[in-house]
Amino acid sequence: MQREPDDVDGRSGRSDASDAHEVSDTHLVARLERLRARVAAALERPTVEPRSPTDLASLVERLERDVDASLAALISERDRNRRMDHQFGELVEVVTALAGLDYSQQATVYEGQDDAINALAIGLNMMGEELANSTAALIRARDEALAANRAKSTFLANMSHEFRTPLNAIIGYSELLYDEQAGSADPLVLRDLGRINSAARHVLNLIQDTLDISKIEADKIELDVRPIELRRIVEDTTATILPTAEQRGNRLDCTVEIVTEHILGDATRLRQILLNLLSNACKFTENGVVALAVTERPGAAERWIDFAVRDTGIGIPKDKQQRIFEAFTQADGSTTRIYGGTGLGLTISRRLCEMMGGTLTVSSVVGVGSTFTAAIPVLPVPESVIL
Repeated sequence: MQREPDDVDGRSGRSDASDAHEVSDTHLVARLERLRARVAAALERPTVEPRSPTDLASLVERLERDVDASLAALISERDRNRRMDHQFGELVEVVTALAGLDYSQQATVYEGQDDAINALAIGLNMMGEELANSTAALIRARDEALAANRAKSTFLANMSHEFRTPLNAIIGYSELLYDEQAGSADPLVLRDLGRINSAARHVLNLIQDTLDISKIEADKIELDVRPIELRRIVEDTTATILPTAEQRGNRLDCTVEIVTEHILGDATRLRQILLNLLSNACKFTENGVVALAVTERPGAAERWIDFAVRDTGIGIPKDKQQRIFEAFTQADGSTTRIYGGTGLGLTISRRLCEMMGGTLTVSSVVGVGSTFTAAIPVLPVPESVIL
């Protein structure tokens, strides 16, 4: 029997639609299977071959479970990251507080958080506690040192008064006896009287230096600023130091090259600085030259007076040139044994220069000599005051 064309065409159309539907489902299943495999890989789960690759409903169900698991993992990771961000913020705040010497803040240790971050938090907390304890100990030590320094200053002030009163009497009586016996006494007696006077003055100077450094450390010294005549200060100082220079066989030279004759300053403290520098130069120089050069130079904003004391003495090693400005310190122990002294003169002189707004510096070569330069800013005196 011959088939009708319409029947053939109809059956042929239905067959084509069924094939297309099967191809479409198979293609969708394959795509879903690839997606499920990617989700499983993202969740780090092993990929299991589906029991029925063409079972679309089963595959969609498994895919939904994997997607739900993936979402749960993402939410958990998001919450964990938020906790980590919060903890990192706390750690930054603690570090900032430690840098600002605030040891009161503590980092929180979260249960179930990253072990490395918790370890860092614990370490910062321990560091803060140690720093707090160390700082408290340092504060106590500082307060005790300040109290001891105040007690020392009070003691020195009281004892210096007790020492200076009899020493001044010894100096006065020795000078009186020397004058009375100058024409008739045995030369040996006059020599002994001179030694008594010299020793008493030496002890008096040591006591005065000790008292001065104590007052400086306690900020108890105030400058008596008045109009002073520089040339007169220099002349008085060199006249005072001349006998000391001659005792050591030294020649004392002095040059003054200044334009400003009068300045505002503390005459007593300026004289003390120059006497200390010249005395040191004479002490460490024998049969040489000690020279004082006073010069005026312009500065960036003001003029300066330089008092340069140069000697041809033993010199100072380069590595000891800053140490000599420390209290009770000389270049080395042998210097103290040979030349004596407390090592306070240069310390006092530098502190006084700084109080005047100036500086005290040194340049030296061993075996050649040293130059100490006290630089003081010029504070001009009004002409009306000078007149």
